[in-house]
Amino acid sequence: MNQTPSLTFVEAIKKCFSNYANFNGRARRSEFWWWYLFSLIVNCIINVPLQMLISKKQAMVAQATNAMLTGGNVNMAEIEANDPTNTIIILGIIAVIISLVLLLPSLAVMARRLHDVGKSGHMMWLFLLCGVGGLIPLVMCIPDGNPARNQYGESPKYMNQVPPVQPQPQM
Repeated sequence: MNQTPSLTFVEAIKKCFSNYANFNGRARRSEFWWWYLFSLIVNCIINVPLQMLISKKQAMVAQATNAMLTGGNVNMAEIEANDPTNTIIILGIIAVIISLVLLLPSLAVMARRLHDVGKSGHMMWLFLLCGVGGLIPLVMCIPDGNPARNQYGESPKYMNQVPPVQPQPQM
């Protein structure tokens, strides 16, 4: 049985968005891991600058507090001019919205991936509800799926395959 080519990064992202809340069926490793990487990149793009601004705000507060406690000069105009609070709030709201947008397709593709390896999609609750136990569903997503049909459907890797034609004996 021949396998279909693995999905590219862009194909996997498109497939996950087109199956936004589809918890039925099976997902290939390439679909799951490319989506996982995409989600990680998107979250880093928004959360790294957010964390940098939060650190800047904390440093400003610590500096102002230290100046007040030691009787030093506190330039409130400079503090207010450089205050990143509004930017932190806006980026925080954007981060929450993006996380919510990515949550449902992430859960759906994990459930479908677990189906591909013959496990129940409910195993993903370990990922959501547990600390270290959340690694268990991720580890379960590593093996190749069974090429045969299982209770969750046909293999996405081997679907639409025509069985090889057996040569007929010559008479």
